[in-house]
Amino acid sequence: MFYEGDVVAFDGGTFQALRDTGQPPSHKDWLCLAVAGRDARSPQVRGTFKDGAAYTHLDIVAHGGGSFIARRDNPGPCPGEGWQLLASQGRRGDKGERGPQGERGPMGTPGIAPKLKDWMLDCERYLATPIMSDGSHGPALDLRVLFEQFHNEVFSSASPGAGASAASSPLE
Repeated sequence: MFYEGDVVAFDGGTFQALRDTGQPPSHKDWLCLAVAGRDARSPQVRGTFKDGAAYTHLDIVAHGGGSFIARRDNPGPCPGEGWQLLASQGRRGDKGERGPQGERGPMGTPGIAPKLKDWMLDCERYLATPIMSDGSHGPALDLRVLFEQFHNEVFSSASPGAGASAASSPLE
């Protein structure tokens, strides 16, 4: 899922989401910001920032709930002078209205319910799926909203006024 304003590197170009979307950057939900020229350098998404890793100009990293782009080769620690903030997480939106109660489901078959045996974790999508004693998988739990709430609570109490922001200095 990409959110309005997200900037991504895709297929040699850089794109910005015009709205919240699950579509790839080739879709009309995206604005093409730049495409690679003959000798052009394109931003490269490098994943989570790692101390001691070698980074070059236009490398993009995730760090502390935000994304940063290297302003030069060997940009140093992130965040820092060698990095430009691209995006940071904003505050959680207001809770929506409660919907109507659904219809009662059909009665289940009687029997011995399987017990929880283990969990299968999908760290990229923040999902935890229970593995039952009979080998079946229960419904996946989407934990993203809990992690987002935790992040917002921790960072809003750590630095007043935290929220969506972008550094004002231009990329070099």
